[in-house]
Amino acid sequence: MDAGLKALRAASDEELARAIAEQGAEAACAEIFRRYQKKIYLWCFNYTHEVEEAVDCTQEIFIKVFANIAGFAGRSRFSTWVYSVVRNHCLTMLSRQRERWRKRMVPLDEQDLADTSCVDFCDADDLARDLARILEAASERMNSEELQAFVLHYRDGMTVNEVTQVLGCENNTGARTLIQNARRKFQRFTQWTPRE
Repeated sequence: MDAGLKALRAASDEELARAIAEQGAEAACAEIFRRYQKKIYLWCFNYTHEVEEAVDCTQEIFIKVFANIAGFAGRSRFSTWVYSVVRNHCLTMLSRQRERWRKRMVPLDEQDLADTSCVDFCDADDLARDLARILEAASERMNSEELQAFVLHYRDGMTVNEVTQVLGCENNTGARTLIQNARRKFQRFTQWTPRE
């Protein structure tokens, strides 16, 4: 590994974003893409529940992220800003397709999550084994805000403050309540103990 690649890999997301905004650094774009391609896809999949649509959303979101990266002010982590872009994009897309969205609200076990042949950058085993099992069980017992807070906090590792920002809660208490309610519901049907 050459020195330039090592420096890119060692740079924080925020440093890469600054390099892209100020210099249009292609290598920094490639590194952001490497770091976020699977994460953005999984976030999109949480909203769409369809592999092909999640892939399309992922591509559209990367275009938005790179086109608007100069708007990242650094007041939060870069990953929080990216998640906000994902959330806004997906919610806008779903609101435009309200009738199709209603049809998507079926239990995940009725959908073919194992079909990831069109996704060359995602591991089908990860999707089918972990994501489907957890989200299927959780989506049947939590409302959508609780599920989002649960996923952001426990799967994506966001702090309560970041969850507050992403979900647009009035204060940390609102996000904390969503997380605690989701955790209680999740614990009722599993023997899972959350990491703190």
